[in-house]
This record gives sequence, structure tokens and C-alpha cells, in this order.
Amino acid sequence: MTTPVLAPSPPPPAAVQQSRAERVLAPPGAERPNWGQARAAAWSVAITALAVGGAALAVVSTGSSLASVGAVWPALWILPGLIALHLTQLFLAGLGWRSLFGPARPAVAVFYRLRVIREGIDSLLPVAQIGGEIVGARLLARHRVAAGEAGASVIIDVTIEFLTQILFLLAGLAALAWRSHQATWGISLEAALAVAVAAALLLAQRVGLLRLLDALLQRIAQRWPSLAAATPGGMHAAALRVYRRPRGVLNCVLLHVIAWALGTIETWAILHVLGVPIGPVQALVIESLGMAARSAGFAIPAALGVQEGGFVLAVVAAGAAASAGLPLVLLKRAREVCVGLIGIGLWRIRLRSARA
Repeated sequence: MTTPVLAPSPPPPAAVQQSRAERVLAPPGAERPNWGQARAAAWSVAITALAVGGAALAVVSTGSSLASVGAVWPALWILPGLIALHLTQLFLAGLGWRSLFGPARPAVAVFYRLRVIREGIDSLLPVAQIGGEIVGARLLARHRVAAGEAGASVIIDVTIEFLTQILFLLAGLAALAWRSHQATWGISLEAALAVAVAAALLLAQRVGLLRLLDALLQRIAQRWPSLAAATPGGMHAAALRVYRRPRGVLNCVLLHVIAWALGTIETWAILHVLGVPIGPVQALVIESLGMAARSAGFAIPAALGVQEGGFVLAVVAAGAAASAGLPLVLLKRAREVCVGLIGIGLWRIRLRSARA
């Protein structure tokens, strides 16, 4: 009886050999690093640094004294209301984003959750206030939405948000001119030019700007094949489908305008709690100019220093007490951090459920 000769088994793949070598060479008791905890720790450090740095830059950039910061503590009881008001603004913005799609679209809760996530990433992470849009588009693509359609919807939504903010700024400038009985022609002309730029951007998207972006993404996918799955295609065709639904675009514009207007209520409420009674016209001036300053500092993480200085100058321009400028913006920062933490938390939950 002959003994069967067994064929030699093929060698294990290089990755398996490497993992075995790592297990052999690793010291006893060593464990794989927990990257999730490392990211959580990094986020905690980043958020704390932004909060402390924002307060410090607010004092330095505005020339205010630390004594004025003390006015914030007695007014912190209004913070839950500010958070609820801002979440309402984000709900309206999420509805506007959803209105860009046809009848076959994800639920309202999906867009609301993703809009809060976008806000949290843009507010608390150093991503030049655009990283949230990229993450929002990628997460939306997981809800049976084509990657190109998700990317195009975010681009159009951001463009409309920018356009409506300029309209909101024009309303604030008109209120400032009416209140001071002076014509602000120089600033109004610049704002009108900004409106023209936003309108031209919308027109360029419809004509073929996103087709160029599609071609660029295809070149990137060809150059780095590992990124092919992460590069959306067909954004130009998706944008054309959006613009063929003008009612949805107009609904998006209207909802963003209402969301911007709600910020006026926030400014009015904070200043009243601080003991600085102002009228709705002054609140409109402060909110529109302050938010315009924040948008101008988009390249700076969370617009640190720019937002603080802009709101303080807006308070002075509106004729309110200059000493209320710093407490106003610090309360807005506190609300921003709280809402941002909610967005980051929702993002982490979404990532954890995707891994499960």
C-alpha cells in the first residue's frame, strides 16, 4: 500500500504572512491600537482648543476686557432656547436641500440629520467650512441616491445658501441705510456684485460647469484607481434634472431665506437678555453684517476672530451698546459649539452603524 503524496499547499498571501509576523514579533499583551478612541480624543482636543481659542481671539481682536466676558454667565440660561432655534434653522435648511430632489427621495429626517452633521463638521473641525458638505454628500449617497446626484444637490444647495445670504445682507444694508438716513452705496454696490456672482455661478452650473468637474474627477480616478469609488460622476446631468424642477429650486430659496431671518430673532433675544433692548431693524443689521463677516472668513477654521470682530463692529454700526458685542458673539459661539457637538455625535453614530 503506497502512501499518498500530498501536493504542497500554496504559500499564504503576503498580507497574511505580514499579519502573522506582526503577531509573532509583537510583545506579550500587546493589542491593536484603537483608532476610534484616538480619533475621539483628537476631536475632543480640537473642540476644546476651538472653544478656548475662540474666546481668547474674541477678547484680543475686539480689544474688549475680560470684565465684559462676565456678562455671559448670567445669560447662559438662554442657551437651550438658542440651540432649539438654531436646530429649527437647520431643519428648514434640510427641507430646502430635500426640495431639490424629485418625488423619489429620502425622508425628511435623513436630510435633517445630514444637515446637522454638515453644520457640526464645518463648525468644529479645521476643514475650511467645506468638509461638512463633502461628508454630507457621501452619507446621502448611502440612502439610495446616486453619488453624482448627491454631489450636485450639495453644490446647488450651498450656492443657493450663499445667494440667499447675500439677499439677507442686502436687506440688512437697506435697514442700516434707512435707520441712519445715509446711503451706503459703496457697500450696496459690492453686495449687488456678489449677487451677480452667485447668479452667474448658478447659470454656469446649468450650462456646464459641473461637466468640467465630472471630467476632472474622472481624470483623478484614472490617475489614482483607489479613489474611483469615492469620486462621484454624472453631476452635470444631475444638476440639469434639478434645474428642470424650478418649483423645488424656488422652495429651496424661500426656506433658506426664512432660516436666515430666524437668526435675527436669536440676536434680538440675546441682546434683550443682556439688558440691551433693540428693535427688529437693529437686530437685522447686526445679524446680517455679522454672518457676512463669518462667511468672509471661510478659510479660517470656524472663522475664529473674524466672526467676533464682525459682530462687534455690527453692534456698533447698528447703534447698540458696544460693550454688548463680545457677550453677544460668545453666546453665539457657545450655541455653535453645542450644536456642533450634536452634529459630530450624529456623524460618529452613523459611522459606527455603517461598520456594524
